[in-house]
Amino acid sequence: MEALPFFLARSSRVLLQQAGLPRPLEEYVAANLHFTTTGMFTHPPLTCLLDVVGADRVMFSVDYPYSSNEEGRDFILSAPISETDREKLAFGNAQRLLGLDLSSR
Repeated sequence: MEALPFFLARSSRVLLQQAGLPRPLEEYVAANLHFTTTGMFTHPPLTCLLDVVGADRVMFSVDYPYSSNEEGRDFILSAPISETDREKLAFGNAQRLLGLDLSSR
């Protein structure tokens, strides 16, 4: 799933042409999928993901034991994104998606 943003436009075109999908694949993705950073700690894949699906559909993750928490922390803190998007990725989107109420903490 992590590679979907790289192939989304092509996949959408093919599915519209060959499978007769009634709407572009991008619409199904935007309405139904959320993505994680999944331990891919370099900026180009993150930038692509955010450009393709938007910051409201992405959540930070580490993919332990294959990546360390420290590596993940350093990545999300150094990512070339706005503080608003960083908060969405770090906790806001998970809060909203999972219905978490962290106000009592």
